[in-house]
Amino acid sequence: MPIKLRHLVAVAALAVLAGSPAAAAPDPYSVLEPLVGEWDVGPAGGPPAFVERFTWGPSRGYLWMSVALLGGAEPEHLHFEGPIIWNAATRRFDYLFAVEPGSLTQERGEFRVEADGSIVRDVVLTAANGTTANFRQTFRSLGDGRYESTLMRETAEGWQPTFPGSDRLTMVRRAAGG
Repeated sequence: MPIKLRHLVAVAALAVLAGSPAAAAPDPYSVLEPLVGEWDVGPAGGPPAFVERFTWGPSRGYLWMSVALLGGAEPEHLHFEGPIIWNAATRRFDYLFAVEPGSLTQERGEFRVEADGSIVRDVVLTAANGTTANFRQTFRSLGDGRYESTLMRETAEGWQPTFPGSDRLTMVRRAAGG
């Protein structure tokens, strides 16, 4: 390749890279990184009701989240799972989760970080019959490695706990071997 053409190709490649989100900003996933790992989640001082897992996809290109319910006949029952992906246009994280895999129910929405540092997961749940409902999960650092999590549903009266006690759950890092 002649030097001028090689120079033009290099300049064009740099222009493309300079316009890419990776070149324009630091790693956007760093704001969600504190959630990466396995968490026992339940009422403060009580047994865990479920396990939340946040894991990296290949090359830290996305996060994978799953929730497994505890306390049934099985050691864990997969409740939902799916990818969380940075959206440079909205500057938020999009996600799509399969709920109760095989049920044809899904959750989709966005993760965002509030000014106080809390992380909010806005949810639109679509049931197999096409009906929808809105939910919200908030993660707030307690400053000691634990998080407080709230699971709320939107009703005609406003935001209400999804189930008794879901407005104040504690997330504790799961011991190795769970």
